[in-house]
Amino acid sequence: MAKVEVRMAIDPFHVIRRALGKSRKHTRVGKIVSVDYDEEADVLYAKFTQRKTVDSEPLDDDGMVVASLDSRQHMTGLTIMHASNLARSH
Repeated sequence: MAKVEVRMAIDPFHVIRRALGKSRKHTRVGKIVSVDYDEEADVLYAKFTQRKTVDSEPLDDDGMVVASLDSRQHMTGLTIMHASNLARSH
């Protein structure tokens, strides 16, 4: 069997940890249900639950990390703009 290497342009778990670390409020997330990275737009989308999203809220001062919220204001997902900037180790 041939060896197949599959990888994303960025490490989504690293980017999500760094984005949540920049959050101006305490955020708690569960398991990641799905993740999608649009390399052309440099936007990472992470979904934490299948619940319906009804609102959104910026989590950082720049508005580059945005939480998707359900009707109870629980985070259902995360949108991270300029994700490649957070992918780099500083």
